[in-house]
Amino acid sequence: MVAIGSKAASFSGETFTRRVVMPMAGMVILAILLVLGFAIVSADGQNRLEVESSTALAETALAVKKREIARNLEDYAVWEDVFKNLHQSLDFAWASTNGNVGANLYEGLGYDMAFVVRPDGQTVYSVLEGVPQSADAYSIIPAGLASLVKAGSTGEPAVGFLRSDQEVLLVAAAAILPPTIDASTIAPGERSSLIFAKALDKSFVQRISSDYLLDQLTVVENEDQAGGALLPLLDPSGEVLSYITWTPATPGYELLKWLLPPLASAMVFLGMFAYQVIRKVRRTTEDLEESARTVEIYAQTLEESEARFRDVAEASSDWIWECDGEMRLVYLSTRFSEVTGIAAANVLGKKLEQFFMKDNDTEGWERLHESAQDHVAFRDVRCSYHDAEGRIRICRLASRPIVSSEGEFSGFRGTATDISEEVEAHARANHLALHDVLTELPNRLLFRERLIYAMSDNRRKHADLAVLCLDLDHFKEVNDTLGHGAGDILLRQFAARLQSCVRPGDTVARLGGDEFAIIQSSSHQPADAGALGRRIIDIVKQPFHVEGHDLHVGVSIGVAFPDHADDPDKLLKNADIALYRAKQAGRGAVRHFEPQMDLELQERKALEYDLRQALLKNELELHYQPLIDLESQSVTAVEALLRWRHPSRGLVPPGDFIPLAEETGLIIAIGEWVLRTACQQALVWPGLSVAVNLSPVQFRHRELADTVSQVLQETGLEPGRLELEITESVLINDTEAALEILSALKSIGVQIAMDDFGTGYSSLGYLNSFPFDKIKIDKSFVTTLEDKAKSLAIVRSVIGLSESLSMATTAEGVETAEQAMLLQGEGCKQVQGYFFGRPVPALDMTAFLGNWKGFTLPTSAATDAA
Repeated sequence: MVAIGSKAASFSGETFTRRVVMPMAGMVILAILLVLGFAIVSADGQNRLEVESSTALAETALAVKKREIARNLEDYAVWEDVFKNLHQSLDFAWASTNGNVGANLYEGLGYDMAFVVRPDGQTVYSVLEGVPQSADAYSIIPAGLASLVKAGSTGEPAVGFLRSDQEVLLVAAAAILPPTIDASTIAPGERSSLIFAKALDKSFVQRISSDYLLDQLTVVENEDQAGGALLPLLDPSGEVLSYITWTPATPGYELLKWLLPPLASAMVFLGMFAYQVIRKVRRTTEDLEESARTVEIYAQTLEESEARFRDVAEASSDWIWECDGEMRLVYLSTRFSEVTGIAAANVLGKKLEQFFMKDNDTEGWERLHESAQDHVAFRDVRCSYHDAEGRIRICRLASRPIVSSEGEFSGFRGTATDISEEVEAHARANHLALHDVLTELPNRLLFRERLIYAMSDNRRKHADLAVLCLDLDHFKEVNDTLGHGAGDILLRQFAARLQSCVRPGDTVARLGGDEFAIIQSSSHQPADAGALGRRIIDIVKQPFHVEGHDLHVGVSIGVAFPDHADDPDKLLKNADIALYRAKQAGRGAVRHFEPQMDLELQERKALEYDLRQALLKNELELHYQPLIDLESQSVTAVEALLRWRHPSRGLVPPGDFIPLAEETGLIIAIGEWVLRTACQQALVWPGLSVAVNLSPVQFRHRELADTVSQVLQETGLEPGRLELEITESVLINDTEAALEILSALKSIGVQIAMDDFGTGYSSLGYLNSFPFDKIKIDKSFVTTLEDKAKSLAIVRSVIGLSESLSMATTAEGVETAEQAMLLQGEGCKQVQGYFFGRPVPALDMTAFLGNWKGFTLPTSAATDAA
C-alpha cells in the first residue's frame, strides 16, 4: 500500500507539475515579458514625443531669431540717414558714430558683424564686434552671401545660416531703401545692401537654451556629436552647415526606473516559487498547506506589485482620472492636487465638463463628446480648467473606455497633461513676432494684417477708414544729445500717449524708428481723423520727462483714406506721402493726402534722379559774376554761381534744385565739385579771388575743413584767393560747433564772408563772435537805396560797422549807376551786380576780363557825390 501510495503520489506530483505548475508559470512569465515590452515601447514612445516637442521648440526659437534679425535690419535699412550716408555717399564718420551704424549694433543689439555692400560687390563699410574697420564681407563670409544679398535686394530682408571660417553665422541682408524712395526708381542691381551677422556662439545658444527650456543646447559639426536630439542648420541652398543638439527629457525612462524593479522581483519570485512547488510536489502531494501558504504569498506579492505600479503612476508628471458611465469623476490620482492645488474631494462627483472647459481647440472638444457617446477612446483633446488660484490652465486629455468582464461599458480611465507652459511659450513667440519689443505695440507685420482686415471690413460695412502716419520732429537730436537709451524712453512715453488718444477699436503700431501709424475706423471721416491728429499734436506739445530732462518734441502727421487707394500698401504709401508734405509745411502739422501730392512727389523724385545723374553726365556748370573795386575800378574777384543745364528742362533755376540737393544730401558731393571747379578756374585768372557759397548742410558736414584743404592742395590755388560765403542760418542752431568749423577754415588761410547780411535777427552779435573777413550787404537794401531813407541808413551803418571791425564790405545787387554812386559816396569799397556784369560761363568771363576798361558814372551823379 505504501509503495502504491508513493507511486501514486509521485505520479500525481509529476502530473501536477507538468500540467498545472509549468503552464501557469510560463503564462505568468510571458505576461510579465509582455508588460515589460509594452512598458519599454511606451517609454520609448514618450521619449520620442518629447524629442518631437523639443525639436518644434528649437525650430520656433530659430524662426524667432530669424524674424528678430530681419526686423532689426529692416529698421536700419529704411533709415533715411543710412541711405544718405552709406548709399548716396560714404560718410564713415557718421556711420561709425555710436547710435548710427557703429558700436551700438554690437553692444545694444548683439550683432557681431555688419557690412554695407555696394551694387558692384564692394564692401564700403564694416563693423566687426562693434569696431568700424575696413573688411571685405565676401572674404569673411565666402559661401552663400552673394545669393543672400541678391535675394534681399528685391523686397523683404533675406535671412539664412552661412559659414565663416569655423563658425556658423545667422545672416540677414536687405536693400538700403527708405520708404520715401520709390523702389521702382532704383533697380535691385543698383541698390546697396546692409548686412547683419550674429555668430551662433556659446552665449547665443545658451540664451535659446534658457528661453525655450532646451537642456544643454550646443552647436556641433556632425551627427556623431549629438547629445540626444539634434536639428540641422541649413544654408539657403539646403546644405547642412552644422547641427544644434540638446538633451531632451526622458519621461519614459523615468517610468521604467520605477516599473522595472517590481517586475524583476516578480520574475525572481516566480522562479523561486516554481522551484519550490516542483520540489514540494515531488516530495509529497499531501503537503497542501504549504502550497496554500505559497499561493497566499504569491497573492500578497501581486498586491504589492499593484501598489508599486500605483506609486509609479502617482510619480508621473501627468495625473490619472477615472469617470463612470455618466461621465462623473470617480477617481483622481494624488498628482491631481499637486498640479492644480485643488483637493480631489472638491471635484469628485462632478461631470467631466463641469471641471474641464472648452479651449481654442473646439474640434477636439466636439471629438470628446462624440467619443463619450460612442464609448471609444480619444486622445490629444485640448481643454482648460481653473486651478486653486483661479488661473486658467491648459491641459491635454487622453482616455480609453472601461469595459467589464461581461463586455459592458462602465466609464473612462485616462490621463491629463498640463501644457500651460508650452502654450505660454508659443504665445510669447507669436507675440514677439507680431509686436515691437520696445513699445509692445503691433509691428509692421501685424499692422498690415489689421489694415487688410479693416479695408475688407470697411467695404463690407460701408464705414469710413483712415490711416495716420506719424513721425516725431527733432527726435534725432534727442538721440544725439542724450543717447539712444533716452530716445527709447521717449518712444515708450510717446506710444502711451498715442494709445490714450484713440478708441479701443483703433490700432496704434510702431513701424520702425520714430515712425508710428494708426488705423482709425469712424463713420464721420475725415472730420474724426482731423480731430485725432489735432489731439495728438496737442498732447505731444506737453514735455516728456526723461532722465531728469524735460524734452520738447513735435509730431508731423499724414492722413489717407481708401478713396484714393484700393490696397493696404497703397493706402499706407498715401499716408506717408501726406506725412512728407506735413514735414515740408514746417512740421507739427496734419496733412490729408490728395492725388496731386503723389504727382508732385513723383515729379520731385524724377527731378532728384536727374540731379543724381547731373554730376555723372556733366550737366552742372558754373557761372561767374565780377566783384568791382570802386576806387581802382578794377575786377578784384569773381563769385562762382551754380547752374544746371538739364537736357530737356533747359536751365533749371537754382531755387528749384538747391533745396532738393540739400534735403537729399547731394549738396555735399555737388558742393565739393563746385569748390574744386572754381579753384581750378581761378588759376586761369591770376590775381583774382574766387568766392564760393557754402550751403548750411555743407557747412555742418564734419569733413568740410579737410575737404577745403584737400581741394586747395590738389588744385594749387593759394588759400588767400579763396573766399567762402556763408549765411547767418548756419550759426543759429549750434554756435559752438559753427565757431569750431570757422576757426578750422581760418587756420587754412581762406577768407570768410557773411552773405545776405541784415536779413537775420542777430547778425551784429555774430560779427563780434565769429572770425569774418567781409560783410556782403543784401541786395534787398541796395535796390531800395534811391527810394527809402531807411535802406540808406542801414547801408551806412553796416559800412561804418565794417570799418570799425576792420572788415571789407561788398554790396550786392547794384543795377544802376545811381546805386553805385550812392554806395561810393558812403565809403563802400566793393560792389557786384548787373550794372557791372551778369553771371556768365567761364569763357565769357575770360573775355569780359580782357575787355574790362573800368566804368563811368553819370556826370550829374559824380557831381552829386562830390
